[in-house]
Amino acid sequence: MAELVTGLSAGAAYALVAVGIVLIFKGTRALSFAQGEIGAFGLFIGLRWAARGVPGFGWHIPLFMTMLVAIAIGALLGFVVERAVMPPLVKRAPLDGVIATLGIALFLALLEKQWFGVATQFAPSPVGSWRIHVFGATLTSVRVVALLSAAAVAGALYVFFERTRFGLGVRATTDDATVARLLGVPVNQVYRFAWVIAGALSGLAAALLAPAFGGLTPFAQTSFSIRSLAGAVIGGLDSVWGAIAGSLAVGVIETYVKGHSSTGGGDSLAVLILVVATLVVRPRGIFGSAGAV
Repeated sequence: MAELVTGLSAGAAYALVAVGIVLIFKGTRALSFAQGEIGAFGLFIGLRWAARGVPGFGWHIPLFMTMLVAIAIGALLGFVVERAVMPPLVKRAPLDGVIATLGIALFLALLEKQWFGVATQFAPSPVGSWRIHVFGATLTSVRVVALLSAAAVAGALYVFFERTRFGLGVRATTDDATVARLLGVPVNQVYRFAWVIAGALSGLAAALLAPAFGGLTPFAQTSFSIRSLAGAVIGGLDSVWGAIAGSLAVGVIETYVKGHSSTGGGDSLAVLILVVATLVVRPRGIFGSAGAV
């Protein structure tokens, strides 16, 4: 039971990035590999402002604001990518979008290396250092907040997709962007919304994952992003709820394997096997379908 609770808390952080990946895929049919570094870049800046002060102002932001900075800069980067990079790629082959987002991830990681160095940046918890004990598992504050954040995001997206006009427009765009445009749906705003929300969720995930995994380095968040992508693929790239379920499964599996394996890398291998098995049995993912939300 302890491993289950610990795995769910890790999977909840992956789910935040996975939901962003699915929102982008649903809105634009682009598979983004840049989400990890988009979130990490915002967190790097937040940590720098906390340690050395905000350039031009000289005052240091409190630790809890590093998470807010990561969220805000993640959203801003999502907006910039959607406006500057993605428009020419919307109607092109999906592989073009994959290559573009890989290039964005590499560019941001190299920028992090140049500006912040290669040494591990200490990332203190932005939500305090308290702990709780649940079914024999000890959960840190960041893991608890990750669980609560994933639940809040799931609830908010349910209300958004089911109860708001713009949310219905996102669903219509997913089904057929051309028809949606003819019906008056602001398709370009849907694309922008997907990237901005995905960037914000990536920043939140980075702020919660970095303290739990020993700090922040260039390219480190890319490995977490790959786990999130695995969760999205397992659950279904066109299903928000599937992405959450798949990410929770990834967290549980890797935690269980880590606890029972004496060799390094067994957790990654187990996740890879699960992804391959899912694609063989159900290529769309467990919850994926042409009309999934």
